[in-house]
This record gives sequence, structure tokens and C-alpha cells, in this order.
Amino acid sequence: MTLAAGMALVSLVQPREGNLPRAGSASRGLALVQHFNDSLPRNAGNALRCTSCHLDDGRRGNAMPWSGVTATYPRYRARRGGIETIEQRVNECITRSLAGRMLSDSSDAMRDIVAYLDALRDEPAPLRPDSVRLAGDVHRGAVSWSRRCARCHATDNGAAVAPPVFGARSYSIGAVMSRQSVLATFVRWNMPYGQPGTLSAQEAADVAAYVLQRPRPDHPGKERDWPGGGAPRDVAYATDVARRLALPLPLIRPVLPRRVSPSAPDP
Repeated sequence: MTLAAGMALVSLVQPREGNLPRAGSASRGLALVQHFNDSLPRNAGNALRCTSCHLDDGRRGNAMPWSGVTATYPRYRARRGGIETIEQRVNECITRSLAGRMLSDSSDAMRDIVAYLDALRDEPAPLRPDSVRLAGDVHRGAVSWSRRCARCHATDNGAAVAPPVFGARSYSIGAVMSRQSVLATFVRWNMPYGQPGTLSAQEAADVAAYVLQRPRPDHPGKERDWPGGGAPRDVAYATDVARRLALPLPLIRPVLPRRVSPSAPDP
């Protein structure tokens, strides 16, 4: 083999952007994010699945899409206060949004989920929708909820066509959806499911305010978030840094016990 041929062969097997090649199955990863509870019951903590929030299998632009996401990791994240890998980001969603138990980075399930995300690597990241940063009215939100939301969303006392957004079977207080602006923006552009965009920004803010004052699972260790400071103003819980600096603290929200510990990875 000539030197030139050898160099060409080496260039073909170099990992992209310094990341190791993904060894998992993207098709199985898609099945896992679509059916997390059924596929990984030991890791499930509530009635949600990954695609409950990342709609259209992570491809809907207004619903926190996964398009191009693996190309941005590893990256610094202020909530962690350090560099975060894509596997750590997946586990954050599992432990916070699914109120579940984290996966081992080397598990088949983790490799498959990351393989699916990596299959969307070269898709262009869509533009972010306009954020809703209005204060919501809980009482107006309760009325809108009963009229526009309750007929689809499940509660702890019964099943429905959509997962619960509060109560013991919903996402934890440590999830990003527990922030007023994040939930209001999601509601504004994605709900009701069959009529997205029909709620005004104020109506979406009101619904979010109502939903977020209801109980939901706790997330142990949440107080250690944003160790360098800079937590968003609508974070649903007090951090150690905020207490130490005597910053204004959020109103205490009711939390419920978790079904599983977030920090016990599979063997």
C-alpha cells in the first residue's frame, strides 16, 4: 500500500468532529424513545415517554427538536456547571422529565438512543419559536385547562389519550418543563395537539401557571443546579447558590415522592 493510499484509508475512519463512531442501532433507539416505559420498565418513573415532549420523533421544530443535537456535544452547560456529554444529557431527560432511573453510558439502550439522535445529526436545526414570557393567571388557566386540555390529558385517577402533566405520573420539578416560560412556549406552539397555535400567548401562559402550581415528583439534588450561579428567573426551586447569595427565591411548589431513585444506573 502506498503512503497516499494509507493516508486516504485513515481519513475515512476518523470520527467526525472528534466524537467516537456510534455503535448502537438507530432503529432500536427510535423504538426506545417512542415506547420508553414498555421497553425499559426498570428505568421508567412516570407515564411519559421521550416523544411526549419531543414531538414527531424529535423532528418537530416547535417542540424541542433533536435535529443536529449530537453535533453540539460535548458542550458546557450552566445547569451542570461543567462539560456535558450527549449521554449525560440523555440521562438528564430520563431522570428529570421521565422521573426515572438513569441508564449506564455503556448500556445497549443508551448506545441505541444516542445512535438515533446521531441519525438526525446532519438535519438542520430549526429556528426556535418565539418564547412566551408572560405571567400567567392560575384561575384563568384552570378554566382554559378544563375546556381545552383535560379531555386529552391523563390524571392520576384515570387514563386518557395524552400523558399527565401534573401529579405522581408526570415530569419532575427538576425538568425544564417545570419552568413557566418553557411550558408556556410549548403550549403556545404545540397545543392543543390537533390545533397547535390556536391559543394566544396569554392563554398559554395561564395554562402553564395552572399546571405548574399542581404537585409533581421531586428531583433529589436539584438544589445543586447552576453551581456557578445564573439560574433562570423562572426555575421552580431554590438553588444552593441562590440561598447563599440571598437572591429572591421562587414560591415553594408541592412535590411528591418518586417511584425510583434517579442515581441508580443499570448494571
